[in-house]
Amino acid sequence: MRSNQIRRPSSLPPFRPVTQEELRRIWTENNDPDIRRMALEIARYRGLLKESDQLFQAIHDTWRKEVGGGFAAIHMLKQLMDIERQRVPVDE
Repeated sequence: MRSNQIRRPSSLPPFRPVTQEELRRIWTENNDPDIRRMALEIARYRGLLKESDQLFQAIHDTWRKEVGGGFAAIHMLKQLMDIERQRVPVDE
């Protein structure tokens, strides 16, 4: 694999992502602490993805201003984030 190619994880079978509405329903309908912890983990992960996107933009803007041009590694990170964001339903 070349260093500028994005490799998607292949260990999981394809599946439909859980919507925010489904995640809320899972939380309210289940008292099992492990299921609730998993729901919290998904919510946390989605929040981190949003925060990572903001940090990417700050780094990208600073790099362009201070150095100029593109920064390959940061663009590869952006591609990974975009792929994952496209999986998450829009009802966030």
